[in-house]
Amino acid sequence: MCLDRESEGSGLDRRDFLVGGAAAFAGLGAVGAEGSAQEKEQPPTRVLDDPDIQHGKVTFKHGGKETFDGFLARPKADGTFPAVLVIAGNRISEEYIPNTCAALALAGFVGLAPNIFHPLPDSAKTEEDYEKALKEHTKYDVLQDIQVGADYLKTQPFVKARDRVGGQPSWSGMGIIGFCFGGRMAMLFAARSREIDAVVAFHPGLVMTDREIIAHLQVPVQLHQGTADQSVDPTTATKLQEILKAQKTPVELFLYEGADHGFLAYTRQFYRPDDAKLAWKRTTEFLGKHLKEK
Repeated sequence: MCLDRESEGSGLDRRDFLVGGAAAFAGLGAVGAEGSAQEKEQPPTRVLDDPDIQHGKVTFKHGGKETFDGFLARPKADGTFPAVLVIAGNRISEEYIPNTCAALALAGFVGLAPNIFHPLPDSAKTEEDYEKALKEHTKYDVLQDIQVGADYLKTQPFVKARDRVGGQPSWSGMGIIGFCFGGRMAMLFAARSREIDAVVAFHPGLVMTDREIIAHLQVPVQLHQGTADQSVDPTTATKLQEILKAQKTPVELFLYEGADHGFLAYTRQFYRPDDAKLAWKRTTEFLGKHLKEK
């Protein structure tokens, strides 16, 4: 979930995916409170056990063969629902990512988190392990992984297409949420895809070499940034907002005073329940406006 602070703050882009990979390792230090915090009391934003949703692991196939996995959650109710891709900044096994999918389902969406860290073995424990496992997995490979997730959603009978053109479903109308490196990838994917109608990015930072791609980002964007973020320079959110506004991309930025990196994630020591609830309310209202009301 954490990006490399030096890279993001300076606007330098290191070796593609390693910006997210090594930094995700750095973020593991913030998960120390996960076990004890969850054992003491139920976090107010945890909804994985809600009886109105169903969720679990899915596996994507190509050419009849299994490739990599993801986590999907959807309402138990009958019907079709708008889909939202969830792009993590760390392993999707960290519970706040499945919980984000579940929270989307509770809000009337289908949430899918493709495992963009699939080259990373469970045995990877050190920064060196992360770099070795991810060195060949570039940001373009990550974008393809996200596309695999989007294509999977198109085949699901409970996913709602935006409209029909010539009797065929139109697959615009998906949303995408990303955290940190995942927020950056969410914006890049939306800039290259006709399937995405709304983007929500939590503390995505700003990599200057991405600007050529971001210039093609036209769909509405919602940004969330803690002002006390120790992993991503908080001023990059304002800079990103200015860039998007200058190119006429609809954008809104919400700042959370005193919040550090990962304030939405109850698996992290910097979790702030009140800010998390407010940010999630803003997120679902934004997605509802752009995915449900049109």
